[in-house]
Amino acid sequence: MIEPGRSEMPVEIVGVKDVINGLTFIDEDMYRRVKLAVEPVMKGVEAKAKGFVVSNSDVLSGWAKPISSTVDYRPFPKYDSATVRGGIGYKEGQNRRFSNGYTVESYVYNISAAGRIYETAGRLNPQGRAPFTSVAEGGGTMAFKQSGSRKSRSTSAYSSNNPFAGYQFVTDLPTLTSQPKVKGARGGGRKTKGRLIYKAWAQDSGDIYGVIVKAINATATHFNKTTEKKVA
Repeated sequence: MIEPGRSEMPVEIVGVKDVINGLTFIDEDMYRRVKLAVEPVMKGVEAKAKGFVVSNSDVLSGWAKPISSTVDYRPFPKYDSATVRGGIGYKEGQNRRFSNGYTVESYVYNISAAGRIYETAGRLNPQGRAPFTSVAEGGGTMAFKQSGSRKSRSTSAYSSNNPFAGYQFVTDLPTLTSQPKVKGARGGGRKTKGRLIYKAWAQDSGDIYGVIVKAINATATHFNKTTEKKVA
């Protein structure tokens, strides 16, 4: 409370400009360092993902066969290792600034149809449509779905010439790789499992997060050194 007849001493705040300039320096320096640090390791993920692409002879023979030009429907994408490998790449992405910071985006993509199938098939059901045992009933094809040690009757018949195609397709592929837990990073779910780029990321993510932390620490060290007062 200010009493009548008394005046308060003015408060002088010094160093505000220096603080703002310092924060701007940190922001710019960290942004640059993170971008430079992330690019080579993400390109390493790209190269490793391409190395996981299997040859045409290592997938089910029917998947690599040429597609007939006479089909009048959208065919299942043909697998070709060169096309899948060529569909994997690295992109820096859009680096965006906000009033309270920025995002540095870098990603490895997989854009070929067959490559995406190879990458993600079995995420929802690790054994394809389901592991089925076929039995003949009334001339139709029925199926039993294996669930642990129990068998439950499927509610529908399958008109496909091979009702086990999904099971055979997925179980012939390598196991999906899940993301490991990395301290300080948000974990992934089913959608982060894969056989190519997600497998490569799972193997290298710990090192990549480490590179980012190192870049951030380097900014702090550099800032401290440049603002140290010289004592004679």
